[in-house]
Amino acid sequence: MTEIDFDKLERPVQDSLLDSMRAQFAPRPILVRLGVKRTMEGWLLLAAAALLALVVLCLAGYGDADSPFSIHPVWVAAVYVALAGACALGVIEAMVQRARQASLPFVPGLYLFPANLIDARQRKLCVYPLTDLASVAAGKGTSVVLDFKGHAFEFPLPDAARVAEAVGAVEAARDALAPLSERERTRLDPLAAPVVASPLTAGLALRRAAPTWERLHLALAVVAGLLVGGGAFLVRNALSDARMLAWARGRDDVPSYEKYLVRGQRGRDEVSRVHLPRAALRVALQSRTVESIEAFKKAFPATEIPAEVQAARQTALAAELAQARSEGTFTALFGFAEKYPDHGLGPELEAGKKALYARALARYKAGAAEPVSAFLPGFVAASQKIGPRKADGGFRGPAVEVRFRHVPSKEMDRADSLVRQNPMFNGTPSLPSEHLVDARFEPMERETAQAIVAGLGAAIDPEVAVFTPGARVDGAADLPASFPAPTLVINYRVEPSGAAYATKKPRGIFLGLLFFFTTDFVVPGGEPLRTKVTSSQRVPVPMLKDAATARPGTLEAQIYQAMSKEAFAEIRDHYLAAWTKKGEAPPK
Repeated sequence: MTEIDFDKLERPVQDSLLDSMRAQFAPRPILVRLGVKRTMEGWLLLAAAALLALVVLCLAGYGDADSPFSIHPVWVAAVYVALAGACALGVIEAMVQRARQASLPFVPGLYLFPANLIDARQRKLCVYPLTDLASVAAGKGTSVVLDFKGHAFEFPLPDAARVAEAVGAVEAARDALAPLSERERTRLDPLAAPVVASPLTAGLALRRAAPTWERLHLALAVVAGLLVGGGAFLVRNALSDARMLAWARGRDDVPSYEKYLVRGQRGRDEVSRVHLPRAALRVALQSRTVESIEAFKKAFPATEIPAEVQAARQTALAAELAQARSEGTFTALFGFAEKYPDHGLGPELEAGKKALYARALARYKAGAAEPVSAFLPGFVAASQKIGPRKADGGFRGPAVEVRFRHVPSKEMDRADSLVRQNPMFNGTPSLPSEHLVDARFEPMERETAQAIVAGLGAAIDPEVAVFTPGARVDGAADLPASFPAPTLVINYRVEPSGAAYATKKPRGIFLGLLFFFTTDFVVPGGEPLRTKVTSSQRVPVPMLKDAATARPGTLEAQIYQAMSKEAFAEIRDHYLAAWTKKGEAPPK
């Protein structure tokens, strides 16, 4: 087989070949099968396959936030370019084939001449000498098949009767070539130059001038692949990104936005700073706790919705404040203020405190007798003004000290003088003044102070006031006009009652006593609560009858101590009874 470019043949040869193909002059073809090579369809099939692959690639993971191919990586752009280039090449090559076939100066097909078979389905002619024919035979149906040493060609015929005739004609032509010389054989070859050229034949050979786009078809395919493939890659990723964003926005929840941020690109800043924080904020608000909002702020330190975050925090703060107010305890309300110092709910908090103190005051007044009930508003107002402090794992109101003040007696010296004049006088140790001194009273003061502290502590919430024993006040000096903090001062003065009891056995003279108690509950800026109690103590005669002989002063100490204890117990019970009606515990 020999390839011959039709455009490179001399014009006389071209004209002779064209005349032979048209059967106008000898040599005329023995068999003809018109038609073209199906290369154009092949190229179009390639283009369709590449386009289909490109579409499948575009759809792989498209808009799927769960797919790792939702956004194709950069290296996949090379696949886009290759597929787009293959598609463009298939289309361009099909166009090239079509243009070349349209420009052929002969009807494309297979032409069997007496000297050779010419495959003229394109401008480059494939020539098979008939001397290379290996076999000729009838094919399937009404056709003749020629085999040129591996290259088989089939010529269909209109009816079966002509098959044998055609086979015989081909064999005869092949056999006729054997005895012929080369010169004689050329007369049977349409590609041989004619002996005499026609004067009417143009001098220029028939040549096709390919257009620029055809000559640059490979470059065009490469450029188209780069532009279309690269553009498709970028557009597909952008659209997939937009679809994922639309999907996340449609669901509008934290998991969807988090999935988008794993692979999404174009909307990352908007999602991470606006949409995701807003969705997470809605979740945090469902718990209605400030802790959930604070946790949200730590998780999203930089957002573009600060106003919404602040509003959510204020909503949660208001809810917690409402919960604290509904609990109705000092611990809940003041605990809220301590826990959230920047709550920004000053008026609401103050209203809650006011209501809390008002409820406490109403409860105290309901359990107290006059004049304590009239004193309580000023006391509670002063406590509210000072406010509680954090201590002992809770909140404690201002400390109220319970202090005793022993005022010097006015008549005790005269009483001592009368005792000395009595026949039962038992010496200096038996004088009343020897036993009615601070050293004897201080233990009773401490015990009584502790009892009053316990009783008042049961009546008053510790967040309103904490009662505690305080230091003694100097009884020789005037009582201070005010104290820096709420203070309960219990003043007492001991005088002889005028009654006396003398006994020979045991020997002694004993005086009855009067304890003059006054209490001053002083509140800074308010009216004090003042009460008076006079305790009259008779000599406990049974103690004298049961007493054995004792050294002078021993029995006197016991008698006066017993009367003093009774007096301190009386002031204790009397004072606490005023704070708790009939001495009962206050209602809670």
